[in-house]
Amino acid sequence: MFSFIWSRTVCGKRVIEIALLSFFLVLSAGCGNLNERRTIWQANKVIGQETKEIGELQEVRGKLKRIIHRKIQSVELLETADRTLARKYMDIGSYNLAEEVLKEAEYLKPNNAFIKKDLGECYYFLAQSAVGTGEDEKFFSLSKKYYEASLSLDSGLVSARYGLGLLLFFGFNDVSGAIEEMKRILEDEPDNVEAHFALGRFYYERNEYGKSLGEYIALTRILPQGSERRKKAEQNILRINSELGIEVD
Repeated sequence: MFSFIWSRTVCGKRVIEIALLSFFLVLSAGCGNLNERRTIWQANKVIGQETKEIGELQEVRGKLKRIIHRKIQSVELLETADRTLARKYMDIGSYNLAEEVLKEAEYLKPNNAFIKKDLGECYYFLAQSAVGTGEDEKFFSLSKKYYEASLSLDSGLVSARYGLGLLLFFGFNDVSGAIEEMKRILEDEPDNVEAHFALGRFYYERNEYGKSLGEYIALTRILPQGSERRKKAEQNILRINSELGIEVD
């Protein structure tokens, strides 16, 4: 009985605390907006005066700059929150929700290469999930558009170039284009493991076994002895040698 009364009392206090907190948050937000509106009204008044004092103009300018600084900070935080949330959505397969928040991030920062890259990746996954529905081609095209837009803003963004290479291979069956994208990555990053693995696969699919073998051999020089990825490269070497009729001791 006493525990029941105590729990009701605690819950009641908690409700009151939450209500008071909500009230103060709304009140502080309202005061902030009121102060901003008052500052803008004051700025209009000062600027509209026939005789303008230096001190008044300096004061108004400082207040306006503080408002702008707060807005810029909010935009930066919201864009970061959008990209982080989109990644979480993609991790659980909620690609439509990821698209929604990434489009908001793009609206906030239309010339950000990383956001364009994330949208390219999002549309790639949407295309894969839409295979057989008739919408996959639309999403593959959007993915290509955003990957290319990302690279036009930052040609050295490796993750965008790698994504474009995979898209060309799996989405458009453009093996030659996919190979070129991976080769461009390796020009700048000769030890890029993902690009070597991708090239090995692409060359193999094009029956260029010698070149494919070369990529996997390169990986055995890069990857540490005994690592899982090195074992995968070694398995691929054995398979290609077997298909070529080469016996390896």
